[in-house]
Amino acid sequence: MPMDLRLTQLLGSFAAAHEQYTLARLEYALQHPAKPAPPLVTCFADPGEGAVRADWPQIEAQLETALAFTDRLERARRRRRVADRAFRSFARSLRELDRSARAIRWLLTVTESNYDV
Repeated sequence: MPMDLRLTQLLGSFAAAHEQYTLARLEYALQHPAKPAPPLVTCFADPGEGAVRADWPQIEAQLETALAFTDRLERARRRRRVADRAFRSFARSLRELDRSARAIRWLLTVTESNYDV
């Protein structure tokens, strides 16, 4: 399978996961107005490989911030043992976004190493 096709498929998966994350982030913020809103994770401005490579470090940093935010919430939630549907939906959407991002990172790394040979 050509790299462009794989990247296109992965970017489609990332975009779908990003849409779910955005909605879950909004739902969580609406359910918990007194708490800080979950961090923003941007999507690609342009789906081309060059733009993806340029935007990727910022997206990965935002994703790491969101994962750390979720870990803090999860620890606090476990201590209180409170069921929170909005949090579960948010955490699930973030995990899916992270999986999609890892697949894109893998593909970008593989293609970088192929170019270096």
